[in-house]
Amino acid sequence: PLFAQMSGLAPILAGQYVVRYASRAKDFGESLHRLTWMVTFSGVMICLFYKWSNDYIEKVAILETRDEGGKESQPQKKKKKKAKMTMVESAKFLASSEYLRLIATLVLGY
Repeated sequence: PLFAQMSGLAPILAGQYVVRYASRAKDFGESLHRLTWMVTFSGVMICLFYKWSNDYIEKVAILETRDEGGKESQPQKKKKKKAKMTMVESAKFLASSEYLRLIATLVLGY
């Protein structure tokens, strides 16, 4: 939800940046240089925020497991191996359902 809300705010902030800083450059080259640096800075900040948020979530998860007395999680059930379908079997499977046929047509047509 946080990233979805921030994505709505991004065009507004980008427009304000262009109006206030990039458009006041002496020439087009300097304006492009300012925009490039801001995009690079934004990308680095996104990567750092992502790393920090993941580290925090892992830290909280570790603390929660310690608070539970260090109980190990329940043993995981073994997953059944799925049989690999050949290309012909896959085509027959897709053709057997009208819904899947329509989706396959949409994907291939796009």
